[in-house]
Amino acid sequence: MSESDFFLKQMNGVKPIKKNNKIEKEKSDIKNKIIQKKNTTIKDIEVVVKNSKFNLEHINIKKNIKNKSFTIDKKIDFHGINLLESEELFSNTIKECYNGGLRCLLFVTGKGLFKVKNNKEDSPPKLYHGVIRSAFTDWVTSNKFARQILSYEKASIEHGGDGAFYVYLRKKN
Repeated sequence: MSESDFFLKQMNGVKPIKKNNKIEKEKSDIKNKIIQKKNTTIKDIEVVVKNSKFNLEHINIKKNIKNKSFTIDKKIDFHGINLLESEELFSNTIKECYNGGLRCLLFVTGKGLFKVKNNKEDSPPKLYHGVIRSAFTDWVTSNKFARQILSYEKASIEHGGDGAFYVYLRKKN
């Protein structure tokens, strides 16, 4: 008896195992919210989508500017204005640029420089993060601008380094 005959004799009456090859994919949170509701309408779906939070994505803006894939469309300098004025300027600039189709913005906040008050008149200035620079990350990550801002990051040395930020806006629908 050959090996193949032996194998066929051993396999006599064996039935193949039935496999369910379907792999169920996890449903997103938005879809789960919609599915949980009975009689879901298009208006319900729009409400759920509007209430969902847009997340900032990491795009290497520095690299894209260096490779000339992105160009800085607008530069905004906050030097010489107070915190409230700078927040209003930030808000207006984001809205105008988003509506105007500009995408890559450079905000110059400054680093924040002050002199330590002591007996020595010639003491070197100490570096700390300024008020506008500290508040800037709160503005960028706020829900108010989540629909407009896609990504942001600290600017490269030639554009201001620690005292400046790139902001990359989403495409207007």
